[in-house]
Amino acid sequence: MTLLALLLCLTGFAALALAMDRHHHALVGVRPAKARKRWLQLAGTLVLILALVVSITAWGPAYGPIYWLGLLTAGAAPVLLALTYAPRRKP
Repeated sequence: MTLLALLLCLTGFAALALAMDRHHHALVGVRPAKARKRWLQLAGTLVLILALVVSITAWGPAYGPIYWLGLLTAGAAPVLLALTYAPRRKP
């Protein structure tokens, strides 16, 4: 369950990063349309909420949100490092 929650956090942050113009352009090569940005924002938010549900299911209502906050940090770090140090796509 821990691995599932961590992968959900990683996926959620990746979707939220792709919803931003700069990161979407750097990874895909084009600016995202407004509809795609909205869908990526919604998907990222829903996946992070799903990770919270998984955490609460695994560790209970007392410790689940605490573990979830730690998993948010662990899920955001690889996305942050990849966006910071990955080579940029050339126009």
